[in-house]
Amino acid sequence: MISINFRGLDFILLSFLTAVLYCIHLNIQTSFFLFDKIPLKAIYLFNYFSVVLFLISSKLNFNYNFTNPLTFFILLTLIKMLATIVFFIYYSNDDSYDINLVVYNFFPVYFLLLSFEVICLKKSLNNI
Repeated sequence: MISINFRGLDFILLSFLTAVLYCIHLNIQTSFFLFDKIPLKAIYLFNYFSVVLFLISSKLNFNYNFTNPLTFFILLTLIKMLATIVFFIYYSNDDSYDINLVVYNFFPVYFLLLSFEVICLKKSLNNI
């Protein structure tokens, strides 16, 4: 029962961290870059759900041993990278957004949530 609560704590902490980062980022964007059009909601939703799906599938793999955990981690990382490329292709084809601004606003959020993801999986990956 303790491990189930800990998993729930990871997702609660991730949700809280994402919401706080979004509020700070939105405040900075509206205060200083009022005329720049940035898809902040899409950036945060994409990063949040990619981390959630990554953590859920990794924990399922650790519980049911579908494949080697390191192989599964690398495979999911490649899928996440391809999804990121598709995300940028979509916004580069949309002429209403400056792709440079999308990239500048995407990657700080991406790396913060990626570091959270690695910290959550650290104990599991140490057992490999």
